[in-house]
Amino acid sequence: MVLGIRLDNMNKKSIRFRLTIWYSLAFFVSTAIVFAVFFYITKQTLLNQTDRSIIAHAETLTKIVGDEQPSMAQGVFNQGIISQQFMEMPGMLVLITDKSGKITGSSQVGADENTILKDLIEKSSNIIKPTFVERRIGTTTLRIGVFPMMQNGESNGLIFMGDPVDAIYDSFKSLILTLTAVYLLIAIPAIIGSYLLAKSALQPILKISSDLQSITSQDLNHHVAVPNTEDEVSELAVTFNELLQRLHESFKRERQFIGDVAHELKTPVATLKGEIELALSKKRTNEEYKNAFGETLIDVNRLSTTIRNILDLAWIGADKAISTNQQTDLTAVLVELKDIAVKLAAQKHITVKSHIAEGIQVIGSEDKLSRSILNILDNAVKYTPTNETISIFLRTKNSEAVVEVIDSGNGILEKDLPHIFDRFYRGSKTAKTLGSGLGLAIAQGIIESHGGTISIASKVGHGTHVTISLPLKDKS
Repeated sequence: MVLGIRLDNMNKKSIRFRLTIWYSLAFFVSTAIVFAVFFYITKQTLLNQTDRSIIAHAETLTKIVGDEQPSMAQGVFNQGIISQQFMEMPGMLVLITDKSGKITGSSQVGADENTILKDLIEKSSNIIKPTFVERRIGTTTLRIGVFPMMQNGESNGLIFMGDPVDAIYDSFKSLILTLTAVYLLIAIPAIIGSYLLAKSALQPILKISSDLQSITSQDLNHHVAVPNTEDEVSELAVTFNELLQRLHESFKRERQFIGDVAHELKTPVATLKGEIELALSKKRTNEEYKNAFGETLIDVNRLSTTIRNILDLAWIGADKAISTNQQTDLTAVLVELKDIAVKLAAQKHITVKSHIAEGIQVIGSEDKLSRSILNILDNAVKYTPTNETISIFLRTKNSEAVVEVIDSGNGILEKDLPHIFDRFYRGSKTAKTLGSGLGLAIAQGIIESHGGTISIASKVGHGTHVTISLPLKDKS
């Protein structure tokens, strides 16, 4: 009753229910096969024993008949010799025919059995080796062996030796009933065992599910317990823990990003508010209003740049696929950016050198790629002292386009290098330089979204070397 309730309450779509069904079916099918094989072997063993007994009796009869002609066989029966050998065996049938099929001797002379066996005699006329058949005579089933009496290589007649097998078949019926009863008796324990086995197999998964349900977005640093089984379930638990760790780090980065964005927006917004309030605090001349609006415009431009950077980061974070149909002439992009860099560097009297290879095509967004490389050039101009040099190179290497920006600036401190691509990160030597700390993070995100790589090598006092690699457009 308890099992019935459990199975009724079990979701028929659940893995536990399906495992219980499969385990039960596997057990029942395998048990049925074992029982069938056992029954077959038992049946064949008993029938083979009967056949061996019939063969032994047939050999004895052959010795008794000896060289007598089959036509003289009934005389041998009448002498009582056969009766002494076989009549003590109830239901035993002995029949001898000549080569024409005529019955010449029988342990049951004149009996109706001879008529019943007539068809068997006719079908056995061409037999040259011992054969076994079964015939029902009256209420008795006989297993009959047919043995040719060979003389000079030819059959001189046949001996039919029959032994009742009703007792054997009754044993078969009893065995079938016994096996069926045993089969039914073990059905319920088998189902219970299958249920418990399925429950045991799924217990680690249920534990993982329970642990996962208790984890919220506030405690993603909690992990599920890893079972000490070293199997697929433990691998699943480890995979979940790795996923939770990645989610935890992602949520942490997003919270940090939101905090940094709020901080970056807070300063220009507060400055704008202060400047506007100051301008409106009293009546001013047109020139004073013009100066106030000029200061406000500077802050608005800074705020606009920050918002654009944030939008770029959002685009990068969305993992948007780059259209393979969008082609960019990287040579033209670098030529244009080189001209922009010359204008940016003019105020500091920085020399911009370049060596840009012709006809280099890549797949991707021209606007995004231009933005990322411009961020690198802008940094190079910012951190390169007056009267120094910036070099720009574009070349191909294997199946990639390689962009290099080399400056002779102050370089980057070794402790800052691992964090140089972090969002809003400002190195200790750049804290006083105008910027949001998003340029390199945006550049890296754009380059990687195009299937490329970006790396920075720098040493204090020896400048910085930025290398960008992008897949070339397939010429085929």
